Amino acid sequence: MRIIKKFYLFTAFSFFLVLGIESYAQPLYDYSKPFIATSQLGFRIDSPKEVSFYGGEITDKLPNEIPFYITKVGYRLPRKNKDPKPWTDVKHVFRWPFNETLYPYDENADNTKFGGYLYKGILKKMETNWGTFWRADFSDFNIPGDYQIENEYGFSVPFMVNNSVYERLERGYLEFMYCQRSGTEIPGIRPVENADDGSFFNDTAHYLPVAGGWNDAGDWRKWLFLTLPNLDALGQIVEFGHPDFKKQAIEEMLWGNNYFMQMINDEGRVWADVGGGKNRAGNMDEDWWNENHPGVTAAGDQNSDNIPMNGIERHIREEYNPLIQFQFVRHLALASTILDHPHKSNCLVVADKAWQYGEKTGHDMRTLFVAQQLAAAVELYKAGSPNIKPIRIAEIAELLLSRQEIKNKGLSGYFLEADKKDGYRSIAFNTEPAIALLMLVEAEIPGTEEITKRAKNAVVTYVEDFLLEDAQSNPYNIPPYGIYVNPPYQKEQKFRKVNADRYVRTFIHVFSEKPMPHGCNQVFLEHAYLMARAGKLFGKKDWQNSAEKILNWTMGHNPYGLCLFTGVGFKHPVPANFLNYYIPSSPLVGFLGTPDDLPYIETQNLVEWSTQEIWDVPYYFTIGIISYLD
Repeated sequence: MRIIKKFYLFTAFSFFLVLGIESYAQPLYDYSKPFIATSQLGFRIDSPKEVSFYGGEITDKLPNEIPFYITKVGYRLPRKNKDPKPWTDVKHVFRWPFNETLYPYDENADNTKFGGYLYKGILKKMETNWGTFWRADFSDFNIPGDYQIENEYGFSVPFMVNNSVYERLERGYLEFMYCQRSGTEIPGIRPVENADDGSFFNDTAHYLPVAGGWNDAGDWRKWLFLTLPNLDALGQIVEFGHPDFKKQAIEEMLWGNNYFMQMINDEGRVWADVGGGKNRAGNMDEDWWNENHPGVTAAGDQNSDNIPMNGIERHIREEYNPLIQFQFVRHLALASTILDHPHKSNCLVVADKAWQYGEKTGHDMRTLFVAQQLAAAVELYKAGSPNIKPIRIAEIAELLLSRQEIKNKGLSGYFLEADKKDGYRSIAFNTEPAIALLMLVEAEIPGTEEITKRAKNAVVTYVEDFLLEDAQSNPYNIPPYGIYVNPPYQKEQKFRKVNADRYVRTFIHVFSEKPMPHGCNQVFLEHAYLMARAGKLFGKKDWQNSAEKILNWTMGHNPYGLCLFTGVGFKHPVPANFLNYYIPSSPLVGFLGTPDDLPYIETQNLVEWSTQEIWDVPYYFTIGIISYLD
């Protein structure tokens, strides 16, 4: 096994170009040339604003400080040209020389006819564990408009400065969700597919009307565990978003709900998915879970013929999944507080029924299940269910708090699994324990004052002593992927030691017994979501600023200068999904780490699901971030 992995490591990385950042990149984008990286979407007027410059092959020849200038889009500053000008007596529109970069500025020229610059700053050299580059902060630039940044060696892509900049993300998310609809024609995107879902694997004569809902990641599989949280993001658009998007957000909630409401039986048991297929090895616990991410190694189901009840339907997964059971409660209870009747009361009824079934059935006490159970209990209480009491909420919170590890030195406040057998890590829901505790603090439930106070302290410790503390380990202040107790394949990949028996990585480990190297965009964005939401509640503006910087990372302020949201920006990795390449406004799973924990993303015109796959998860955490910024 290890020989195979070492061979893969050699073949996969041997042809990569080594950047000035000492990372890896593939040759679609020429990283030997200097480039400027900043958010390609833009910034709110009072948001933190940063720009980074990479020198490529001329890095060693550059000074420690490099001036940069902000100009309106389409303008540029005059430069000296040492070459002869062949058109000295000819009136021409195109700026000469054709390539104005690598020529020094002409300080004596009248630059007003070129538009002039609105802001001048200094990029300062940084020698970091991610290589050499130059960085500047221009947060004090607050003039609304459309701009570019230039220095002597190149130009950034355009970006906006205005307080409505995030409305682009709200619109893009609604478009993305609409194009993920299943069982109906989406003109220009896909024909009618899977309009006859579905039947059971072991009882094909039992047909359930579960056509509709949302696909995930551009394919045909309707995972509940990945699509249920969209109800929260849509609800946040209803509450916090642009008023013109409210109607469409509610329509999408109703579309999703029509599917979710069919995925529960009379006892209250929630079915897990439609179209996910059978487990490849047949063992759900061993074959279906990777880093608290269920369903990834399922085989996938066949496409159907859109004719119901003829025996060619897709299948409903019957195995019980506590994560999905309590997610269903959590998100349907929340939906009941947003939608009008009769949807309001119907959501509460099924959420309550699912809660009672989940409580009766129990689970194996993994931290992910405990966190979802607490979040479900809080939302159900807020929605008005008579079957959840404050004392039960306190009991679950107590159990979750017992999973948090507090240390006097080094990183502290992270969560562990039961018996401290490993750190809590999750590809899709990395921050759920802290989010659930924050929800308890927000709810202010009478009778839980003591445990709520402890929950608040737990959230503060998690953010201050884990996320922000470890974020200092890298030059972009990206928070960690997770804590490890017994790191896998330590000879093949790097882990930073926290203390005697704890380790940490910024990006997911590449080598594992299970096939799950995966981009971490959604991990960082959920951390940012927590910081934005908690920062607003606790009055911690620095947390919100950190959240916005993480959002800027996904929008292009990263070592590759690539925007991870295809609906905005100008330079992207190749977006990929299993079955359909037409879905617009889609986010990518993004960077994973090299074995030495440096950022890596595919940039060649191949398809690599581990970094290029489009996915709902980064988007609904992004909507959460922008909803809770001041």
